Amino acid sequence: MQVAIYDDRLEVTSPGGLYNGLTYEEVMNGHSKIRNKGIANIFSQMGLVEAWGSGIKRILNAAEEYGLPKPRFQEFDNMFRVELFRNLFPMMEESRNIGEASEKHRRSIGNRTTNRT
Repeated sequence: MQVAIYDDRLEVTSPGGLYNGLTYEEVMNGHSKIRNKGIANIFSQMGLVEAWGSGIKRILNAAEEYGLPKPRFQEFDNMFRVELFRNLFPMMEESRNIGEASEKHRRSIGNRTTNRT
């Protein structure tokens, strides 16, 4: 598995693609096939599995609940990728505030410089 973090998103890419003939459409509709029955059984007994095939729907619901852009799911070159996007509005707001503060600082420095002459 590969995890990549960018300013606007988190990408998780799983090698090996979808398992045992499962199609992209089936995955998006909540179907699943267990790749490793031993691990699946242990996770289930530990209470870590809410319902088989519910992960993508839960990811989509969580993004909507938190007001985030809709996640993107891709299947390509025998890999499966999930892209989770962050809300850029707070970043843009923060950037604008920093820019405004910087401008005020420049003006105050400029005023001090002109007052000295």
